[in-house]
Amino acid sequence: MATIRFISSDVDKTITMPVPSGDRQTLLAIAQDHGVPILFNCDSGDCSACLVNVETVSDEKTGFAPLTDKEKYLLTSMVFLTDADVEDAEAGRVAPESRLACQYRPGGEDIVVTFENGLA
Repeated sequence: MATIRFISSDVDKTITMPVPSGDRQTLLAIAQDHGVPILFNCDSGDCSACLVNVETVSDEKTGFAPLTDKEKYLLTSMVFLTDADVEDAEAGRVAPESRLACQYRPGGEDIVVTFENGLA
């Protein structure tokens, strides 16, 4: 089982879900399924409206979801990630904290997701 804790100014919700096999849902889809209001515009990785910070808190080394090409491009363009951050993530050394919820597909890692939802 994997645990995802969503935190914003008006949300603190923890969900536990089975570790998916095969095609996994995006973090945005998981949030929507559980009533967590992460803002988004395009749902395709082109706008950055669903920018979240993800902290991997698993005790075990379960790995983390790789950055998508859209995340690499957009997050480095907006200086949320550096080229060194991308290199570290691709080598499996460090999980990037800045992610796009519409692109990130969590696996078995336990994570804490913080975000601004504009509702406060």
